[in-house]
Amino acid sequence: MTSQQPASLGAAALRPLRQPSELNLATLNTVGLVLSVIGVAGFIVALILGRSQRVWEIWLVNFLFFNGVAQGGVVCSASFYLTQARWAGSTHYRMAEAFSLYLGIGFILFWGIFLGRASIFPWILHPSPKQQIWLNVPFLFARDGIALLVMTVISLWFVSLSRRPAAHSWASRFGEIDMPPVAIRRLAPAVAILYCFIYSLLAFDLIMSLSPKWHSTLFGWWYFATDFWSATVAMGLIAVMLRRAFGPGTSASSPGVLHDIGKMIFAFSIFWMYTGFAQYLVIWYGDIPAETFFIVQRFWHAPWTLLSWSTPILIWVIPFLVLLGVRPKRTPMILGSVSLLGLIGVWILNFILVVPSLSRDRLPFGWIELTITAGFLGIFLLCAIPGLRRVAVAAFDPISPELQPRME
Repeated sequence: MTSQQPASLGAAALRPLRQPSELNLATLNTVGLVLSVIGVAGFIVALILGRSQRVWEIWLVNFLFFNGVAQGGVVCSASFYLTQARWAGSTHYRMAEAFSLYLGIGFILFWGIFLGRASIFPWILHPSPKQQIWLNVPFLFARDGIALLVMTVISLWFVSLSRRPAAHSWASRFGEIDMPPVAIRRLAPAVAILYCFIYSLLAFDLIMSLSPKWHSTLFGWWYFATDFWSATVAMGLIAVMLRRAFGPGTSASSPGVLHDIGKMIFAFSIFWMYTGFAQYLVIWYGDIPAETFFIVQRFWHAPWTLLSWSTPILIWVIPFLVLLGVRPKRTPMILGSVSLLGLIGVWILNFILVVPSLSRDRLPFGWIELTITAGFLGIFLLCAIPGLRRVAVAAFDPISPELQPRME
């Protein structure tokens, strides 16, 4: 045996997969800046032209979507710690936390909803005496603002702990059964519990209140499950992107890790459909007009029918049918396509949850919606750059002997 050969499989497993190389994100930075400028320009021009309702409608849609992806990722990371998931070292933690920086920006963008409140919330101009105690501007924005601030601070604190050497060292000790660092072990359950509570509250206040006469007790549960699933498909997209950037041979893009992420996408798409159908079944069985109109308007009335039916297809049917076997989960092109279509499906879902409540008989989708969505996407990409660099570094970390046979 030469001096350049490893003495054992264990020694080889503790070596980096390949020598780390710099991830060039200059193009992503440029795209993010250009999209942000387009968004700001479209926002200003639309307001000057008096299209405030369309501006704030799409603002709310994009706030819900991008904040949901970023927050869902932090909760994914917390769930990994809670289940002691170390199947890819620290790589999957960094992928889940890649968009966490956006949460601080998202908190600021939340207050744009306050500026456009009269264009968004029908109960401001037409208050309901029975609901006025709960649906009034000071109380709604106070509770949602405080809740979102608490969720943001706790999430960023959790991510900072997760990125410390102690957490990284724990994630790399694949063969041991020791618990995560104490601080993370205490904070991860708080992140998960607060997420369920606060994002249910946001779903009730920012979506359900747009149709004040409609209510569903399962809506919050279903909505935070949606955001969690959107983070899993974002992780799948990151893994495929890294494979394109570095080629095979990193832990982030190995067939084994792709397979695990694919299983998460597959499983939680089924859970999303389960929670959605459980909600629908109660409404269908009760057949009360005050509950059914919300669904009937979207699924059986133009111009919303096609968009509404596309969401279960993109979020459940395609992941279920395409990722049913092992090989599709391990194939980057297939997993990446399913992930991208899933993210598009979640954006459409947010669109049809918000806009039909405010624009019943028309589909407002044109340059205003495109430019403002581009602006949100640009800001999101700029915030993702530091996180993606961390993912790229983690992708070259040593792997465990258990994971080694699953690599290419």
